[in-house]
Amino acid sequence: MSNNRVVTIALFFAIFLGSCGSTDFNSPAGGGGGTTGTPPGSQQTPLSTTTQAAQVASATAQSRELILTSTQLFKDLADIGLGHLTPSLVTTPTGTVTCGNGGSYSYSGTYTAPSTYSLALTFNGCRYRGFQFVGAYQLTGTPSNFTVSLGGGSTFNIFNFDPAYTVLLAYLKANVGYTMASSGTPPISSYAINATGSITSFDYFLLNTYGMTLNALRSSVVETASANLDLSTTLVANGGFSESWFGAGGSSTARMTFTNLTVNKTQVNAATAPATSYTTNTRSVDGRVSYAFTPGSFGYSGLFDIVTSTPIRFSSTSPLQTTQGMLTTNGTARTSYNAGSDVDIIVSNFASSVTSTVNFPREYDLMKTTDFAAMEQDKPPLIPPPAPGVPVSLPTGSTLAVTLTWVGPSGSSTSDMDLHLHYYSSPTPTAGTPKTWTVHWSGGKTCSDPAGLPFSDALDLDANGVCDTGLDFDDTNGYGPEHITDLKLLPGYYIASVNSFALPVAEQPTTLYLSLHIGDNIFGPYISMLNASDGDGSTLAAWYHVADIRVNSNGTIDVMAPDPALPPWD
Repeated sequence: MSNNRVVTIALFFAIFLGSCGSTDFNSPAGGGGGTTGTPPGSQQTPLSTTTQAAQVASATAQSRELILTSTQLFKDLADIGLGHLTPSLVTTPTGTVTCGNGGSYSYSGTYTAPSTYSLALTFNGCRYRGFQFVGAYQLTGTPSNFTVSLGGGSTFNIFNFDPAYTVLLAYLKANVGYTMASSGTPPISSYAINATGSITSFDYFLLNTYGMTLNALRSSVVETASANLDLSTTLVANGGFSESWFGAGGSSTARMTFTNLTVNKTQVNAATAPATSYTTNTRSVDGRVSYAFTPGSFGYSGLFDIVTSTPIRFSSTSPLQTTQGMLTTNGTARTSYNAGSDVDIIVSNFASSVTSTVNFPREYDLMKTTDFAAMEQDKPPLIPPPAPGVPVSLPTGSTLAVTLTWVGPSGSSTSDMDLHLHYYSSPTPTAGTPKTWTVHWSGGKTCSDPAGLPFSDALDLDANGVCDTGLDFDDTNGYGPEHITDLKLLPGYYIASVNSFALPVAEQPTTLYLSLHIGDNIFGPYISMLNASDGDGSTLAAWYHVADIRVNSNGTIDVMAPDPALPPWD
């Protein structure tokens, strides 16, 4: 594989969790085939089981994704503001922009010669590179050296979707300030982002809330273009990042300090691919990682040194596919990325001459071994909606999440779509069978929210006072998301449906996009159009019957096409 078709990620950083202080390991950054070495004054923690080795490999992969995604997010937000830093602010201080994937933002500002600006932006559901922004931010300074404040006195809301905006991955609430110093004028090719502040994230795959704190997390980036329009990017990250959450084993806090995490990337033909996309084209991981890990109630504590035996190569497909790769941890454990996209964790016990191996179908499954909110870009692939009479059966599943977004014909929307989840206690209901319960916008709530889930309308299914299923996002003025989470899938029959509660003529037809998330299985996208509204009535034209789900007494689940005999309304 030629050099212009890979992204090389040379990893050399220190991660300190819990109360560990910073330490200079003074270890050389190594590329393919580097030798394992013990940091001065420290002793590497022995890895005797595949469980221990998998936990270390999981934290390593997630840390890589955390730096890539957070850097990309801050750069994207800055780019939006930079597009308005021109002297025209003197005569045109305000404006409104419609975003290409839906939503809009407004801006107003001042310009002080020769180059100082103050710009305020307010986002109304603006969708950009897989994110949806709601809230305000302030940008002050010059085009080459400015400060961004997200949220200020209020919360800046960030909805993290898949690229097609059909699956809600996480909901981020940010109060973050960061500086961006650069050389040149937009489009900026050399810059450094230094971020400090807090982000609260509800992760819809982990179903938990994570509190993240940025401690002067600095990412320096240089981009250069070649004559054939290939784009080379180098990123170096330093600084701190900590995270806390509450899990089954109690509360956990992770503190990570990065030292010279370096990312070198070449993107083929940037003219036809987004210049700031870290997931475009083939990339490879090659280098060395050293870190101390003190996770508390999860993971494996200790000092670890990871070096590359063979570079890991990822394809550009989604989910990412691996073709090769090998990492060695503390000289005894190996992480093998195989051509079939599966990952082997191999531990050699020299005392007993025994080698043990455990396999993960893909890196995403490995990441769940020691899981925290790392803003991963790689998620399970979508399963197409089942055809009539051809159900898709799952061996098990304990949770269900339904995501709805929508957009009007002009790319914007002021309409109100309502998501409904109906339940029959009978696994084989007929047209006359009464529904046992329904979750929707007007159901009310008499139970307490579970940890991390802010239900507006919810039900307690086991009478313990804690809500088990409910509506956690209700958008009444366009775009979405609307989102229902069911934490306790009971045996019976479920119907997911959408009602066009209020749809102005100017927004007709509105296109709906939905997904069903059962365990690690995502069904979708479900796509439909509505041309009428009836305020939760029973006008069939105002409803979209999305899907039916049967939970069998043995725990297996059947996802089915809608049964037209069963009404989609309450």
